[in-house]
Amino acid sequence: MTSLLRPLLWLAVLSFALTPAVQAQTKLSNGTVLSDKPYFVVTYIEVAPKSAAKATDLIKAQTAAGKKEPGNLRMEALQRIGRPNHFLILEAWADKGARNAHAKAAHTLAFRKALQPHLYNPYDERPHVGLDAVDPTTIKPATASTLYVVTHVDIIPPEQFAPCKRQVSESGPCGNDLVLAMVKASRKHAGNLRLDVLTQANRPNHMTVVEMWSDASAQEAHEVTSDIKNFRDGLFAIPPGSGVPADP
Repeated sequence: MTSLLRPLLWLAVLSFALTPAVQAQTKLSNGTVLSDKPYFVVTYIEVAPKSAAKATDLIKAQTAAGKKEPGNLRMEALQRIGRPNHFLILEAWADKGARNAHAKAAHTLAFRKALQPHLYNPYDERPHVGLDAVDPTTIKPATASTLYVVTHVDIIPPEQFAPCKRQVSESGPCGNDLVLAMVKASRKHAGNLRLDVLTQANRPNHMTVVEMWSDASAQEAHEVTSDIKNFRDGLFAIPPGSGVPADP
């Protein structure tokens, strides 16, 4: 699932003092332990088409309020291109404790209550930790031309790490390494402002890739680079550069 999104640009990025919390951990199947500092949340919101304007106002207010809370590092509200009734909220917090406090805040409870009548799908909130993510406070604010791409990636657990029997070589690169290599290469592409990969804390074989591009043309050029073509081939378990799956 890939979504092209525009930022609700009036929601400027702010950072605030951090609050201490007990560290929690997410463990991958190869034994790698990921910290929950920072702690990320990706939320998908889908409302009835006639409710798009009302939802925009609610999400604007909620995001602005969230940025003022202790421990907030970054909070962005995005609207899907072509489907203005689809929204996404990207949150980064100093730790899970700061985010839990935000979830219990009066303005958050009021927001959820006010939004509920407009939803046509359940409020889809997914906790994440960073697999390869830059410091959220160092990311530049979006501009009118900034394009976001948010992609959900899930890899069956046996294919995350070697031996990955469905790949061209069982020794790899396997699923997680394919994603990490794509992120590292793509950060060097012209117009890239941000490229993070987050691991879903409660489903470690699920990931969210968050991209920011200077404009749509930069993102379009990125899509047809050899790095991305070879990445897609790798996910389909076919030799890089071939683009052609084996006969069934």
